[in-house]
Amino acid sequence: MNTTIVSLKKQLRKDMASRLEKISTQELSAQSDQLFQKLQQLESFKKSKNVSVYISMPTCEIMTKNIILHLLNSDKNCFIPRCTKNTMDMVRITSVGDFESLPLNRWSIPEPPLDQERENALDGAGLDLILVPGVAFDKNKNRIGHGKGYYDRYIRKCKAWSEENHKQAPALVALALNEQVVEVGKIPLEETDQVLDSVLTPLEIF
Repeated sequence: MNTTIVSLKKQLRKDMASRLEKISTQELSAQSDQLFQKLQQLESFKKSKNVSVYISMPTCEIMTKNIILHLLNSDKNCFIPRCTKNTMDMVRITSVGDFESLPLNRWSIPEPPLDQERENALDGAGLDLILVPGVAFDKNKNRIGHGKGYYDRYIRKCKAWSEENHKQAPALVALALNEQVVEVGKIPLEETDQVLDSVLTPLEIF
């Protein structure tokens, strides 16, 4: 692993953290609502049946609760992350009550317990759309996450699954606050980093 890239990524995460913690709850909520309106117009969202969406942290990223409630009240299937130390799967939640009864993990994010029987997206029909979180994004559709590599690994796993099952790989759409977009060249890239299909912000999509 390239130590220069690792330290550049660390620095960018630090810079972004101080930029993002200045965003007020009201602003976070307003941007999340604007983005939600835009997402519903998106072709890849409209035609998707099986959608995976992250459950947002209390601060510093687009809030996804409204998206999740919308999915649960529609004819789409909603899948959310469930992580072990090194792996992540997308498991289905079936109702608003199910979502609201999820226990909090150590990051205060609701997450289904590992010992709970859940439908796994890749044991069924796979995913049509993955709504991807991140720390920063650029116009070339690159992203930097929190450094654990969960999404990069999961996206590679989905692509391999899609090939094996002769299905189209899921569309990868990142959800970004306006402040999370950085200029091209700012995100240090490694071969394992997965490029997105599009980045959706409250103002634009690229």
